[in-house]
Amino acid sequence: MRTLFYLFIIVQIALITFANNTIDPDYWARLLQGNAFWLNHSIMKQDIFSYTDTHFWLDHEWGSSIVFSFLQNNFGFIGVLFFKILLLFIIFLLVIKTIELQTQKNNNLYNIIIFTLTLYSLSTLSQSWLRCHFFTFFFFTLFLYILELVRKQGNNKLLLLLPPLMLIWSNMHGGCVSALGMLFIYTIGEFLNKKQFKYYLFSLIGCFAVMFINPYGTDYVKFIFMASTMPRPYITEWLSPFLDKPVDFMICFKITYIIFLFIIIKNLKNLKYDYTKLLLLIACAVVSFKNIKSTPFFIITSLVFLYEYIVVYFSDKKNKFIEVGLMAVFLIFAAKSISPSFFLSCQPYKAVEFLKINNLKGKILAPLDMGSYIAYKLYPNNTIYMDGRYEEVYFDETKNLLDNFYNAKQNREDIFYIKPDYIITPSDALINDFLLKRKDYKLTYRDEYNWIFIEEKSQKRIYKLPSNNILYYAKTAFDRLY
Repeated sequence: MRTLFYLFIIVQIALITFANNTIDPDYWARLLQGNAFWLNHSIMKQDIFSYTDTHFWLDHEWGSSIVFSFLQNNFGFIGVLFFKILLLFIIFLLVIKTIELQTQKNNNLYNIIIFTLTLYSLSTLSQSWLRCHFFTFFFFTLFLYILELVRKQGNNKLLLLLPPLMLIWSNMHGGCVSALGMLFIYTIGEFLNKKQFKYYLFSLIGCFAVMFINPYGTDYVKFIFMASTMPRPYITEWLSPFLDKPVDFMICFKITYIIFLFIIIKNLKNLKYDYTKLLLLIACAVVSFKNIKSTPFFIITSLVFLYEYIVVYFSDKKNKFIEVGLMAVFLIFAAKSISPSFFLSCQPYKAVEFLKINNLKGKILAPLDMGSYIAYKLYPNNTIYMDGRYEEVYFDETKNLLDNFYNAKQNREDIFYIKPDYIITPSDALINDFLLKRKDYKLTYRDEYNWIFIEEKSQKRIYKLPSNNILYYAKTAFDRLY
């Protein structure tokens, strides 16, 4: 039973991974940083890819960049996908091991339906390209397992593992601040439970202290806390899954969130006997309600602490039809969300090829989520306005000007304070009508996805056209000019 269960989980993770393989826009910036490390044995602290004003590059994901670059350069595109499958499976394995510490009813542990629903609810992981925040949820689950192991076995020496793990985590992703929140909750929770709490406090202090061991010193720690709390009103993953615009791929999470919240309320009396569990569930429920990026925190903690209640609830014959109905609903939404597409589909790969084959050098203005790809493919011949590293490298005004331009706001002209040589726009961009009316730029290239406007004074008489062969772009996806 156990072997078949694990095999089923791996197969499901693999199917979702290979179906949803569109590369995350910021992945290219990660490769640029990682490649620089392997080439120069140092990390980049100044941006060389942009023609706009930038500040000191505080890269809180530099460790992830090194891992991604190593995987990409040694194992290729498929190797990165397999690493994501492995990481997700380990997260599930750690969840199962932590559940085993909570309940003696291990015969009900391998419930395929519950774990399938969970997998689709973790849509920011399961339906996403491998990203830096994967490491945050891996370490979060690992910390949860160690902390529960300490509580169940009373072996406080295991807490000595947390600061070294935090040292790695804090240099991989800024989500490491969740470890501090978790340890604070364990300290308060165990105090309220009238049990030994001082060791959790010592671990909290130790984990905070090791955050200062990084390439940037105290500035790094300040930046992580700033980046964790700064508003990002135009970035989808920082919107609320409930209060902001609807996001289709979050439907499964919303259903699961409501079910888990119902089970928490239904079993509140039992949970009150363990304040640590209750406080952690509440904290994760709040942050998951606030933004999409944090939703796995609630799913993971709920599965760990509520599993026996979930099993009991769905074991009731009256609720069997709910379980089956939920499975059907989730699979319908999952089928809709799994839409196989070319892994470069969100990038202007043909437009970039057009610039490359015509040797068009200079400054490129493009949307935020295209910047990293363009820099990866065309630097040093071309520089970008900005990319997704905006809080790490760029000033707020730079981002505001870009938003105003592509949203065709009244002050859209302000972005021309530095005259770009080329402007790339999505084919349905609001700004296109405005650009078509300008005399200083001319629509020079267009495909089904993107348009390129080139300064009138830089126009050539004849241009080569990029290939329409999708296999060509697949084979050359990670090729660079140098």
